[in-house]
Amino acid sequence: MSLCLKIHLLLTLFFSNYFLPNIWIEPSDELKIKKIELYTAENNINIRSTTYPVTLNSLKNSSSYGTLLLTEKVGLNTALDKNFKNEKKFNSSFTVSSFSDNSMIKNIDDNWRGQNSFILKNSYTNKNFSMNLNLHLIDGSYDEKKIILNGSHISFTKWNVVFGFGFLNRWWGPTHNNNLILSNYANPSPGIFINSLQGFEFENRLLARLGKIDFSLFINRLEKNRHVPNPFLVGARVTFNPLNNLHLGLSRTIMMGGEGKSESFKSFYKAFFEAGGGSGENPRIGGKYIGTNLSNQLGGYDIKYDIKFNENIATIYFQRIGEDSDTSSTSLISSYISTLGAEYKFFKNDLLNSIILEFSKTSTEDHYAYRKYNVTYAHDVYQSGYRYRGLPIGAFIDSDSKYSQLSFLKEISDNSHFKMDLFYAEPNVDESGASIWGSSGEPFYGLKTKYKTQVTKKLTMELVLTLSDKKLSFLDEKLDKNILGLITEYSF
Repeated sequence: MSLCLKIHLLLTLFFSNYFLPNIWIEPSDELKIKKIELYTAENNINIRSTTYPVTLNSLKNSSSYGTLLLTEKVGLNTALDKNFKNEKKFNSSFTVSSFSDNSMIKNIDDNWRGQNSFILKNSYTNKNFSMNLNLHLIDGSYDEKKIILNGSHISFTKWNVVFGFGFLNRWWGPTHNNNLILSNYANPSPGIFINSLQGFEFENRLLARLGKIDFSLFINRLEKNRHVPNPFLVGARVTFNPLNNLHLGLSRTIMMGGEGKSESFKSFYKAFFEAGGGSGENPRIGGKYIGTNLSNQLGGYDIKYDIKFNENIATIYFQRIGEDSDTSSTSLISSYISTLGAEYKFFKNDLLNSIILEFSKTSTEDHYAYRKYNVTYAHDVYQSGYRYRGLPIGAFIDSDSKYSQLSFLKEISDNSHFKMDLFYAEPNVDESGASIWGSSGEPFYGLKTKYKTQVTKKLTMELVLTLSDKKLSFLDEKLDKNILGLITEYSF
């Protein structure tokens, strides 16, 4: 290798991080993440991509379980820059979307809101500071608000940590269709957040075995128009990579406080650290908790394992979430909900292909210590449930349901791709309790297709078609069997 080439590689390596130090990669950018995962497959590089939004620096400083050559490191940074880099500090765009009816079968990469919408986005980024202002004008939404700020935030970096506040779209876990604890189905609620920037490594022998450790914390306020107005939603997630290809995550969310409820630090401490404690208003006598649990909690784990075949990846993943606490001394968790999935992705002629099969269950009939139904996302005190403005914060299929989906994604060219989803659902199987899908318990199935293309350097278009076997009940209304939508985005 010539001296000039070596100098060029070193300059690329050390200075490429400068341009985009803390840009957020949102769930809607999942296709680009898949391409990066495939690029790293042959080099034993493990990128940490199960906590959205992802920071670009966490990808550029991914773990390696082999001898990582300088050219391979530069290659990773080049691939990231190709997919995510925008050299302008200021970026603006507007998006117009229109559907024949509300399209409510949505997955991780679907980010439209309402039946019709206009979105104006403005962003500014420099080395240690990032600001997004996204103004959404919504028509035909189930939310009474017609102006929302989804994705708006201000963040800055210090000490390998990102601090900020705003409305972040989150997706916690390796799932693609249903996320059981935190998804982007509901509009994001406002709050403050702290995230690791590049991941933390420790010299302690025990902690070092966990690989790089990433964390995400937030404290959000929920809406006023609910059974208990303005409660807090607190979330914490930690991920680590102890072995090559193995990714583990621990997640926890707590809904507490609000009008007429304790918001003291003591209450939060008891809710977070004492299983069954609920809050400081819920006393413990003789080792057993009495009274009402005054916090609505979810917590659990997820596992993702990549099996690499040259440059291809077969992935299996599992997410299990416990709902609230039981007052029994033998059962700290009231119920469990789960998602099991598998994905195979590969390049053909340098174009991405992905096949995903995923099964989710939000009913709890397999738990012997508690009632079978109307447990998931429900709570005796926070009776509006685990929802924000009427939509689930977790799985879009809502409680007491089963959902299966087979997805196929194919890049047609560097500027266009096609996706097809076959889905089958058994919503609210006990035909009672709260569910956005009504109380009929009648199964439904269907097909959703998406085609997205970049028409010009600044203009992209996306066509979405959803076909179902019947008119679906959704929040006491009937959705059309066939729903067509068009989304256009122009950057300037």
